[in-house]
Amino acid sequence: MKRLYLSVISILCFVVASFAAEEEVQITAPWGNIAATLATPEGGSDTAVLIIAGSGPTDRNGNSGLNLNTFAYKMLADGLAAEGLAVMRYDKRAIGLSHYPAEEVPNLLFDDFVDDAALCAEYLRARGYSRIILAGHSEGGAIALLVATERSVAIDGIVLLSAAAFPMDEILRWQLSEQLMPSHIGLMVTANNLIIRLKRGERIAEESIPKELLALFHPRVQPFITSSMQHDPREVAARCTQPMLIISGGRDIQVTTANGEALYAAQPRAEHVVFQNMSHVLKDAASADRVEQLVSVYTNSQLPLTEGLTSTIAQFINNI
Repeated sequence: MKRLYLSVISILCFVVASFAAEEEVQITAPWGNIAATLATPEGGSDTAVLIIAGSGPTDRNGNSGLNLNTFAYKMLADGLAAEGLAVMRYDKRAIGLSHYPAEEVPNLLFDDFVDDAALCAEYLRARGYSRIILAGHSEGGAIALLVATERSVAIDGIVLLSAAAFPMDEILRWQLSEQLMPSHIGLMVTANNLIIRLKRGERIAEESIPKELLALFHPRVQPFITSSMQHDPREVAARCTQPMLIISGGRDIQVTTANGEALYAAQPRAEHVVFQNMSHVLKDAASADRVEQLVSVYTNSQLPLTEGLTSTIAQFINNI
């Protein structure tokens, strides 16, 4: 079934009662330890939600050194704990306190992050939680889908938050076209050629990449990008047997509502909820203007989550 939510801008400061005790935990992995925070509500819970972060150097709280300062994952964990759910959020491999050898970073593949998420889910199962729910944000949605379908740990439900429906190469083309067209058409043509070569598995030398595109296509990240391009979230979603909630934001400048629609079309047993004013970082935006959002929403740690987001997720989980 499908629902449409019309949310409004909240002018209140973010306030949440302290209903949970937070515990710092370490999950053992073949490469080292995954650093995580586990919030347990008063009275405990038989259900644990695992928040899986989005792309780039985004930490367990939803922040990064790339001027992303939202604390969105921390706010989501607090909100769900207040609803009586245990919640774990973690630093991805090589991010935050999940230390990883710097010389090994260029060899990281997308499936490595899927393996780490599966280990976190297994840890929660070993802690005695009878229901494990994956809440994947952005790229974390694709990771959640693969954990649920291709790893051995049992998953009881999936929440896809502003998750992409299309392979990485298609997402990159759309995002770059939004920024480069029509004024930088030559650079867009070059980017498209780089994407084609990467999807074929080619390695591209640094000197062959324009400086404007180097951060995105640097040789250090090419293995990860190539491996990510091999997965189509729609195909994986179609194979999912677990209950699924798809959440889209009407003012998302990174992953449009068309992605949510495509995931819903691939898995019509899911539920698709659209928050009309929600941005990609799970907070309301006054407009869909890219620059305005980057300045006023992506850097605002005090802005609350979109109204109704947490309660919608909690209701979905409680109905499983």
